[in-house]
Amino acid sequence: MAAKVIHMSLAEFEEGFDGPPTPDDVTVTTDGRRLDSKEAVLAWWAEVGPEVEAEEAAEPGCGGGHQS
Repeated sequence: MAAKVIHMSLAEFEEGFDGPPTPDDVTVTTDGRRLDSKEAVLAWWAEVGPEVEAEEAAEPGCGGGHQS
C-alpha cells in the first residue's frame, strides 16, 4: 500500500484535532498495521524496540536508555 501524501496548512492540520477521537482514531504503522489494542502495541514494540534501543545507545552523549 503506497502512502498518500496530503498537503495542508498548519491551520488545516490543527483543525483536524478538534473534537473527541472517533473509534477509528488509531496509530497505523508505515507497513499498514493498526495499533488498536494493547496486544498490537506490545507485539509491534517487541519487533522494533530492540532496534530503537540499540540506536539510542549508539548516539554519542545519549548514554542509552530512555530519557525521562
